[in-house]
Amino acid sequence: MTTEHGKSWMRAVVGACLAGLLGFAQAATIQIINIDGPGVGFNDPTPAAPVGGNPGTTLGQQRLNVFDFVANFWGRRLRSDVPIQVISTFDALPCDSTSGVLGAAGALFIWANTPNAKANTWYPQALANKLAAVQVNTTPDPAFGTADIIAFFNGDLGKAGCLDGLSFYLGLDGNADPASQIDLVTTVLHEFGHGLGFQTFTDDATGAQIPSDEDPNVSFPSIWDYFLFDPQQRKNWAQMTDAERVTSAITPRNLVWNGRQVTKNAHKVLNKGTPELFVAGGSLNKFYVNGPAEFGPPIDKHTLIASELAHVVDQPASGLGLACNPLDAANTKAVKGKVAVIDRGGCAFTQKVKNAQVAGAQAVVIADNAAGTPPQPLAGIDATIQIPSMRVSRDDGVEIKAAIAAVPPKRIGPIGVLFSNQLKLEGADFLDRVFMYTPNPNQPGSSVSHYDTLAKPNLLMEPFDTPHQPIAVAPPDDLTLQLLLDIGWGGHSSRDD
Repeated sequence: MTTEHGKSWMRAVVGACLAGLLGFAQAATIQIINIDGPGVGFNDPTPAAPVGGNPGTTLGQQRLNVFDFVANFWGRRLRSDVPIQVISTFDALPCDSTSGVLGAAGALFIWANTPNAKANTWYPQALANKLAAVQVNTTPDPAFGTADIIAFFNGDLGKAGCLDGLSFYLGLDGNADPASQIDLVTTVLHEFGHGLGFQTFTDDATGAQIPSDEDPNVSFPSIWDYFLFDPQQRKNWAQMTDAERVTSAITPRNLVWNGRQVTKNAHKVLNKGTPELFVAGGSLNKFYVNGPAEFGPPIDKHTLIASELAHVVDQPASGLGLACNPLDAANTKAVKGKVAVIDRGGCAFTQKVKNAQVAGAQAVVIADNAAGTPPQPLAGIDATIQIPSMRVSRDDGVEIKAAIAAVPPKRIGPIGVLFSNQLKLEGADFLDRVFMYTPNPNQPGSSVSHYDTLAKPNLLMEPFDTPHQPIAVAPPDDLTLQLLLDIGWGGHSSRDD
């Protein structure tokens, strides 16, 4: 049966998407529908000086200008005969001095079995409209009408008691101060990407698909799921059982995007070469999943460090080595000319690596102190750091430190080899298929619906805010648009000007 089905849908993805029709489709019109009340959010009258190309003179107008800028940016790169409506609010969201919600966006309604769409498959409403070339929602919702996307952002950010020290940068030029500002343009660009279809509607934690309206015992995959390919299971998500999807969603750096547009353009965006850590000796002979540092020299084709691993121990009671202070004589002797293994905690990553560098270490491996994998990149800024570093998971760190401790006196311990695997792009597999974000444990709303954090340069649709992220969605800077083309958006302009 090919009747229309529609469901109200909203998943908060926190910042922590037919040939016969393509020739007639027009540049998309994206309309921002402001639902804030008087004096708040987009209507906040607080005076503000124009900044970074944003001419607004009140806080509310500057916020609205950012949303309009992003709407026009996306609209020039998509094709649809049906306007895309975004219900938008910039009001208070849960927040305290150290944590809070920045914002979120997603598809407001999903549809299956609409014209020109893949049968028995869920689509976000904006894409369903584009494929059908008409508004598929013929019964407007009492609250949201025929709106396609909902977006809400935290109007309290920048106030005391809400992520103290941080604020949104409202310029349109991408010149946010990474120490204290979150670039609103790239954050909204990211969230609109989710609303346009950069997300699955299948439950990433349970593997359950959304049931059909006609028969609750029959469930449909998302269009997204046909492009999520698991090389270990040799299946895409649409072919898997719920249990298989659960396993796939928590197997780091395995699940890939198998769409043609993303794969053929990956080499135009991602660096050639993936940072690797191989440990040999003792009981070990294996590669370790790692998170390279954002500071210091990159692990690139010029990098080849093969040296004994040495664990810093400056906390005798716990057997840990935090390296938050200059290394003492014993630890300096232990790490000189070697790869220092340091434990996370107590101070900034840059401070640990700098102390190891001063002591003469060739490189640093930081063992995480919290469960979970893959390890995230080491964040920080320090232009004086001249040795490479990376993070490994807590469990892998325990294994490596145990192998070092088991070495008899005067014997050579395990050798750590840091190098760049030039057969792979940074953030993709051997076939240039880009990795999707599949951490263990699962992170609802983030898992599967983002690119993996290994990708370099950083991609817009990674799960975490990245300083100095380009205002871009297409090559040579990004791959967001290519993924949207894979799921059905077409007739596009790939320019990012």
